[in-house]
Amino acid sequence: MSLDVSGQARADLLVAALDLELVRLLRAAMRPDAQVGRASPLGPAPSTIQPRHRLHPAPRFEPRAVVHPAPRFEPRQVIHPQPLVAPPAPAQPTEPQQPRRADCPIQPPWRVLAWETPLPPPPKIKLIVYRPDTISKGSLIDLFI
Repeated sequence: MSLDVSGQARADLLVAALDLELVRLLRAAMRPDAQVGRASPLGPAPSTIQPRHRLHPAPRFEPRAVVHPAPRFEPRQVIHPQPLVAPPAPAQPTEPQQPRRADCPIQPPWRVLAWETPLPPPPKIKLIVYRPDTISKGSLIDLFI
């Protein structure tokens, strides 16, 4: 008699077997008698804890670095007590300059003094007056009485 087991059932059976084996390994590792005879991969446990080994190196004093830059030669400043080229003669004006006259009746604002200009009249505010409505009130009622 053969049982035909599907692929899904085989996978479920395999996962359950692996989970069971994992649980067995964990319980065996936690058992106290299993740890007595086994050696640790880190070596035997120390009986006393000793202080950390420290190094105290002697100070070393080195001489100061000396820098010898390459000499730099700059050109000297040339000073001529007399000019090498004669400056051109200043041009003489052909006509003397005369101020232009403007025949405009309006003076420019920078020539008008502030206290000489008259102040403009204050602007008038337009006020709209509505007649009261009490003149016609009650006249309609008086007709029916």
